[in-house]
Amino acid sequence: MVLLNKIKRNHHPKGNKTMETLTLKKAIEDSGKISLGNTKMPSTTFAISAKHCKVGGKLVNVKGSTCSRCYALKLQKLRPSVDKGWTNNLFKAEKMISTNPKLWAKMVAFQIVRGCNKLGINEHRWFDSGDLQSVAMLRAIILCAEITPNIRHWLPTREAKLVKDYRKQYGNEPTNLVIRVSATMISDKPIAGHVNTSTVHRAGEEIHGKECLAYRTNKDAKVVDKVTFKAMTRPEKKIQDFGHCGDCRACWNPTVHNVSYPLH
Repeated sequence: MVLLNKIKRNHHPKGNKTMETLTLKKAIEDSGKISLGNTKMPSTTFAISAKHCKVGGKLVNVKGSTCSRCYALKLQKLRPSVDKGWTNNLFKAEKMISTNPKLWAKMVAFQIVRGCNKLGINEHRWFDSGDLQSVAMLRAIILCAEITPNIRHWLPTREAKLVKDYRKQYGNEPTNLVIRVSATMISDKPIAGHVNTSTVHRAGEEIHGKECLAYRTNKDAKVVDKVTFKAMTRPEKKIQDFGHCGDCRACWNPTVHNVSYPLH
């Protein structure tokens, strides 16, 4: 709550010398919406349109790539309201970042801290849909991470070159932000040149680093063993409601160098 009040006090609208109290409505209208609605993930999230992915926009048409089964694009096609919301987030973010990145960082930080306080958590995920658009966007995200030191941020990305360009220009990101550079192809090894990465493996293939067990972690945070999971029928799996992070926070942990996600 102390951090939330500090962010509100430090809000000065551009061109206005009078201090204005930052409100949730104002933050969402100007910077885009931080979501609290991903019940399977123990974090607040920020999503933008997957239709505007740079590297991902090419990979989606490559058979065997980690983007070839993009769930976000499917969801945007099926649900126009989701498509509209994520597209609005992208346009609002890009517009404000281009003119006042520090203010954008403060507005999203305000939403993240407020959301984490409400949910009783300390984690935030960037881009459960979409990806980095520019070095400027990554810089703005890092400004947000810097003013929320008690929040652990996770940023998965396929924009490896963009991340390298940022580090060359600005140096390393703060320790409370884990940037995981994702492999571009299913079954690939972790991409070289980055401390934190992620991969996708098929059943029976080598697992690099920490395997994500969300696919057999149920709504009660219990990890069901492989034998039991394989023996379950589809209706039984539906009742268990698998796909939760449970107690795992590996994706946010900088000491976990690679997280490997099973193909499903």
